[in-house]
Amino acid sequence: MAKRLATAVLALVLLAAAGWYGWQLGPWADGATGEYGVPVDFASLERKASPNQYLVAPGGLTPRAEPDAASPVFAVPPDGLRDAFLTVAAEAPRTKLLNRSADGLHLTLVQRSALLRFPDYIDVAVQPAPGGNGDGSTIAIYSRSRFGYSDLGVNRKRVEDWMAALKTKAASR
Repeated sequence: MAKRLATAVLALVLLAAAGWYGWQLGPWADGATGEYGVPVDFASLERKASPNQYLVAPGGLTPRAEPDAASPVFAVPPDGLRDAFLTVAAEAPRTKLLNRSADGLHLTLVQRSALLRFPDYIDVAVQPAPGGNGDGSTIAIYSRSRFGYSDLGVNRKRVEDWMAALKTKAASR
């Protein structure tokens, strides 16, 4: 009798864990939930103390959040930089565009890990280069993990890889 009860309890625990996993990590969970999946206002962005995030931004765009790296100025107009970024994001595995502003210059994406499908949310803002004449543009990218404290550098690597690819794509436009 005790063995059957233990088996039943274990089955319920496993079923509950699988249900939580499916609810939190299924494709239906990509939508806006609190601070995730909704566009970030870079001017009021405040970073958390956890290291599972990475921010690249031009100077002055994020007065409340210190960027990890400064964004370069690209020799293409904002629409061209946005299109180059969308090409880079489309080539990234398990990446989905969640939100796009009316002008297309503010984007929210999610990229899931390969094995357990943990979501990382990426917010992007493309804007004209400061003091430019409309020919140049710059980009802010804020990538962060939804779950956990550390991401073992995944967000940093993603943003750095995307920035390197973006420089190549933007230069060919």
